[in-house]
Amino acid sequence: MESPVAELQRIGCKVFFTAAAALELDKVVPIFHRWIQTSAVAGMLIDVADYAHVPAGPGILLVAHEGNYALDVSGGRPGMLYYSKQPISGDVAQRLRRVCALALHAASLLEGEPALNGAVRIAGDELRLFANDRLRAPNSEATMDALRPAVDALLSTLYPGATCALSGAADPRERFTVDIHAPAPVPVATLLTRLG
Repeated sequence: MESPVAELQRIGCKVFFTAAAALELDKVVPIFHRWIQTSAVAGMLIDVADYAHVPAGPGILLVAHEGNYALDVSGGRPGMLYYSKQPISGDVAQRLRRVCALALHAASLLEGEPALNGAVRIAGDELRLFANDRLRAPNSEATMDALRPAVDALLSTLYPGATCALSGAADPRERFTVDIHAPAPVPVATLLTRLG
């Protein structure tokens, strides 16, 4: 019997900014509005929601039909996040790859945004994958075992020849998460090229 993880669609990726990044969230709102006007990122872009007032919360959200982008500050760790809300074609490995490509592309745009004056820096050595579907992907070892081939395929593409450390949320009440730590920084442009 095939694991329910094979049907997982609501997945996300967060690309972390470096600790030195000092970013004023209110400066991102007009940037995201411009992204809507210019179709700078993939998807049917709809609106921008400002959650900067929520401590360690979702930050600034760019809502799209297919998924949401966010300058996420949850856990006190700022980063660019994308999570899917609609089905993505392909197997679960291809879906992980697509979600990571969308997050990395948005992170790259934010890193190069002149209006932020270099406040966003990305080392490219740390990512978070997560599932927004507790039915198909409960936070358990069984889920990790089922997803491991897809995660390994993604890592061999992003960090060829490197051994990455993996960790996750220990509390089974938390959503399923895989934190990826590569041994050395990799520019976002390089990661995007590797994803093709």
